[in-house]
Amino acid sequence: MTRTRLARWISIFFDSSILSLFIFPAIGWYVAGWAGVGWALLALFILTGFPLAYILLGMQRGWVSDWELSRREERPRFILVSFSSDLLALFILWQAGAPYMIWTLALVYACLGVTMFTISIFWKISLHMVGVSGFSVLLLYVFGPAAWWTLLSLPLVAWARLYRKKHTPAQLVAGAVLSALLTAIVLLITNPLAS
Repeated sequence: MTRTRLARWISIFFDSSILSLFIFPAIGWYVAGWAGVGWALLALFILTGFPLAYILLGMQRGWVSDWELSRREERPRFILVSFSSDLLALFILWQAGAPYMIWTLALVYACLGVTMFTISIFWKISLHMVGVSGFSVLLLYVFGPAAWWTLLSLPLVAWARLYRKKHTPAQLVAGAVLSALLTAIVLLITNPLAS
């Protein structure tokens, strides 16, 4: 496999929409068994289903250039759609009595959405690094030191995004650091596993 293809496949697999398909059900199972998996799938449907539909429709209609939203000016509208999905998920999960950890996942998404929307108006931050960094912090919080290996995704994704010339080093570092800090703050304030 060539480096170009490897970098592309890393970018695809480590997109937060793909990672969430594995991470949400795993956390749902950990906190509430099969019922937790059901809640996690509902959260996933709302949190990622609508934004993915927006991208697919946008690519079809021409207002989105590609799957990765390579042009910075495409990102604010996408993040706004994503943030609306986050708020909807927060409301539905809270009203329906979802496990607190699942609700907290939606809260992390919402907080990251507001932050990335604000930054993306002025600058192209790496959403891939936001995803892998936030998920690494989340998995370390839930599963403890056994999840240390998730941190290996950060240099791997950073290499792929740099190799493909999608981001500068500053955009990659900013995405990783901001996401890690914001995710940790939300988790420490809400402390969902203590509920």
